[in-house]
Amino acid sequence: MEHEKLKQLSPLLTQAISFQAMTSGFSGDRTFLVTISSSEKLVLKLSDIQTYSRYKRKASFQRKLKDRGILCSEVIEIGMSAELNCTYRIFSFIEGENARDSIHLLTNEEQYEIGRRAARELSLMHTCRAPSHVRPWDEKVMAKHERYVHAYQSSGVTFSNDQFVLDFIKSNVDAVKERPNQFQHDDFHLGNIIIQGNQYAGVIDFDQSDWGDPVHDFYKLSLFSRESSIPFSAGQLDQYVSTQSTNDFWLLFSIYTAMSCFSSIIWTLSYDPGHVKDMVKRVERMLKDHNCFHQLKPVWYTNSHHT
Repeated sequence: MEHEKLKQLSPLLTQAISFQAMTSGFSGDRTFLVTISSSEKLVLKLSDIQTYSRYKRKASFQRKLKDRGILCSEVIEIGMSAELNCTYRIFSFIEGENARDSIHLLTNEEQYEIGRRAARELSLMHTCRAPSHVRPWDEKVMAKHERYVHAYQSSGVTFSNDQFVLDFIKSNVDAVKERPNQFQHDDFHLGNIIIQGNQYAGVIDFDQSDWGDPVHDFYKLSLFSRESSIPFSAGQLDQYVSTQSTNDFWLLFSIYTAMSCFSSIIWTLSYDPGHVKDMVKRVERMLKDHNCFHQLKPVWYTNSHHT
């Protein structure tokens, strides 16, 4: 039985009472909620065996974040299993509910406060500087953008005003130069946030984490969080903008949102092709939010502030 094999992965799992499959993202990983006792739960994630060295690096960094007081899951153990041909990771479990599923049950004020707390946590993550060997951010982000645009242009999928969006990015490309290389969660949105007792309890899933411009961590807000909760998204932006001295914040926010129009369509074609139409709708909603990037602050944000 498979659960017996899972128990053998680590001494931490030998006493497990149950392994409950959890819905994983699109990485092909398999995730289990492991119940050890009535008071102890862990999360077990099985990934491709090739990911071991990359995830080992990420795990040591995630421990540093935890040591800085950031509310996040911790990698307790990482190893390889020849028998199951995988990298396995055992994480601490954060009690609570997935925010994307449950934030709508809270008052607007509570949603807004969770957004503010999320931004404080994000700011703290962003204080970690990239190692010196990491490639300059502007080179990396522009090369990635070019690749996505190329793939988009040969994909057969289109969204309205795509050329206008490309021109907007091109004409503002200088803003991306000289941006700092800091830690990025790179998948920071309500689907990866846990709330408990109407409060922010922590963030999970650092598998995409990277180095680059901290403002880049906000494009998932445009893409996903704003769809689930405008008060949360406004709170996240208000708190961040009021405490960070980023010149050009709204311009950078718009550039990265604009870039995500192309990358999210290509990503969806690769990993979730059944939802391409939904993603195109989402992209067109982002264009409306920014009045086709004639407006740097999104409409929903300015409307949520009666000033």
